[in-house]
Amino acid sequence: MRNRKKNQKKLQLQVDPNELIAKQSARTTFKLSEKTSNLLKVAAKHLGIKQKTLLDQLLEDKKALNILADDAITYARNEYKCRPKTMVLSQKALDQIETVSSYREIPRDYLVELSVARLASYVNSSAKTHEKRGLLMEELDRHNSQLIDLFNRNERMLHKDDAFWVRFKTLTEITHKQVEKIRKTFKDKSEFEY
Repeated sequence: MRNRKKNQKKLQLQVDPNELIAKQSARTTFKLSEKTSNLLKVAAKHLGIKQKTLLDQLLEDKKALNILADDAITYARNEYKCRPKTMVLSQKALDQIETVSSYREIPRDYLVELSVARLASYVNSSAKTHEKRGLLMEELDRHNSQLIDLFNRNERMLHKDDAFWVRFKTLTEITHKQVEKIRKTFKDKSEFEY
């Protein structure tokens, strides 16, 4: 029983060289539109992950690449608007895209561009949510201003030690601080443009 557990443990701890090679990074250059490069950058920033990680996840998805390969057959783009962009990918992602590209006889640049384009719906959805936050932020600012105005207009109405006045002052200060904290989390609209 003990030997069996030891053997299982050894098997679990063994290093698979193929897995290590697949995780190795490789540099490669793609010709991509500026819009595609910007979309990748914006999506990675909002997801809180590195562009390399995001691109690896997109390109290691063989099913999605094959579906996109069907679209790539009729895909057209303005080659003059494309610029070389060197990227770092996992070896697995690079092998995957090379395989699909050569098997389907489609430029790998097209597959990368179409893979990144899948992120557009996420970024657009985030931008719409951001617009809603903007409306709420405006309303919060209005209420905060009204509270501050009310406080300033009535500052001398009650004694400084009055329990009501102390709590009202605290409410005004806390509200102002919280609105400012919320504002710091509010992003500029340009952060959603690609």
